[in-house]
This record gives sequence, C-alpha cells and structure tokens, in this order.
Amino acid sequence: MPRIDLRLLVLVPVLMSAAACGDDAEPADPPPSPVVSVAVPSEPPSAPPTSEPANRPTSKPASKPKPTDSVYVEEDEDPTPEAGDLPDESQAHLDEALGIELGALEGAPKATAGPRRAKLDKLPESPTQVLAALRDYPWYSPEARQAYDRAVKANR
Repeated sequence: MPRIDLRLLVLVPVLMSAAACGDDAEPADPPPSPVVSVAVPSEPPSAPPTSEPANRPTSKPASKPKPTDSVYVEEDEDPTPEAGDLPDESQAHLDEALGIELGALEGAPKATAGPRRAKLDKLPESPTQVLAALRDYPWYSPEARQAYDRAVKANR
C-alpha cells in the first residue's frame, strides 16, 4: 500500500469544495477561428475526379465532447479489502482530520507545529495503524480532533 502524502490530504478537501462551488452553466464556445479566404476558379472542372464515386456517403463530423464527459478511465475496484484497510466512512474522516490538522499547523508557531508535524510525517502506511498511532496525538485543531473521533467511531 503506498504511503499517504500528507500534503495531498490538505489539497483534496480544498479541491473538492472548489469543485462544488463551480457554475453548472455550459462553458462558452471558443472564439471562432480567423477567416481564411480561398480562391475559387471561375469555371467548374471539366470532369469529376475518377478516384472517388460521386454518390459516396459523407461522414458526420465528430461530435463535441460535453463538459460532463470524463477523460479518466476508472480502474476496476477489487472488492476484497487489503489487510489494514479502514471502512470508507472511517477512512474519509481520518483523511479529513489529517487535512484539517495539517492546514492548522501551517499557521501555528514553529515550536508548536514542529513536533506535531514530525509525528505526522512518520505515520505508518497502514490506515488502521495510523488510527492507532494518533490515539495519543496532541491535536492542535479541535475540528481535526472531532474528525478523528468520528473516524474511530466509524471503525468500530
């Protein structure tokens, strides 16, 4: 299981809230391309080209992708949880707690933030071990502590 990058835990809630604040209106079409002039001969050609039949069906132009179309391919999820995984609700609360705490430590005095940040940087890879390792952690943010308590409760 890959190690959780704690900076990512700060960015995910911010990006999710920014996406939720987006406008649902259709995006504006791009500006039209510049006009290109083409010289047209005054007389039609004497005979149609022989390489293509005259009654060839025309292909439709490619449809424009909609803003809701995804460019990401989702991988098949393995329904079997790995050892050390938390239930989804518990993992979400734990991620929220760590994100809030890291954000709060950004504005904290160095003497306060340093030791706490060092402990967060040394968390184990297993989510269940992370939950256990944070049991005695001195939370700087009360909101982060509440989210952690919700993670523990959802894991029971």
